[in-house]
Amino acid sequence: MKIYSRRLTQILLLLLVIFAASASVFMKMDYKPSRDWRTETKQLIQTNEERLKLAELSPQLQAEAENKIKIAKYRLENNIPVPFGNPWLALLKLTGLVEMVEIVAIIIAADMVAREYTDGTMKFLLIRPHSRTAILSSKYMAVSLFVLMTLILTVTCAYVTNILCYGVGDIHTTDLFLNQEGQVIRLNVFTQVIKMYGLSIFPIMSYITIAFAISTILRNSALAVGSSLLIMILGNSMIEATAKIEWLKFLLFANSDVSLYIFHLPARPEMTLGFSISVLLVYIFGFLFINWIVFKKRDVSI
Repeated sequence: MKIYSRRLTQILLLLLVIFAASASVFMKMDYKPSRDWRTETKQLIQTNEERLKLAELSPQLQAEAENKIKIAKYRLENNIPVPFGNPWLALLKLTGLVEMVEIVAIIIAADMVAREYTDGTMKFLLIRPHSRTAILSSKYMAVSLFVLMTLILTVTCAYVTNILCYGVGDIHTTDLFLNQEGQVIRLNVFTQVIKMYGLSIFPIMSYITIAFAISTILRNSALAVGSSLLIMILGNSMIEATAKIEWLKFLLFANSDVSLYIFHLPARPEMTLGFSISVLLVYIFGFLFINWIVFKKRDVSI
């Protein structure tokens, strides 16, 4: 009730809906039906081969170019055109939706406990016949359910907008992807969309857990939001650095974008989806434990 009754929450949800719809519309505006897909595919190969000649190209961008070349050549050899005008394929390209959900989730999670201290209502919670563990757990569960709902709302809004732009499309549409061994295979686009957005719940949960823990420890909403957003921004910029420094793969940052595995672009060749999920789970449970210890032992004047 506290989450959904707040004007801030309503504004953030409205902004998410507008962003999701706008992103789909802008993608549609850039959409140009292919007249000669073979010629365009050859141009794509040439463009990426020229990119590979650049000395300052990062390892991740180099891998992305190599992947595009490999898939493009497979299309030409097997006469498989790109499935244009599919709402699910367009949704697969809107990876920025997850980052927007992360920002909203961080803002709400960072305010869950800190606001109780700021408003002076924490003491009224603690004098009730409920343990501190129950109080903290209920707040974490509430923000977790909110995040899940927010992700579903955002993806649904983007998909509905895609339907208006491209039509319903075929749910059985397939496209070319690279598997873990780097082999080109045909996979169902709808399944890949479910996989990408479904797995994104792990990095989202890791960020809200950090924000939730900072909120409890610092008891300041502004510091919790700022610190968590800074960690998120640094995390996105640290992914490329992981390709050069091996030990960085054990940090949360290097595993915060699971969509890279959908497109076969891990931060390091030895990193797998299972490894990244395991690392994220370790951080989630670690921060939850620290959060519980601090909240359990902290004195609150009544």
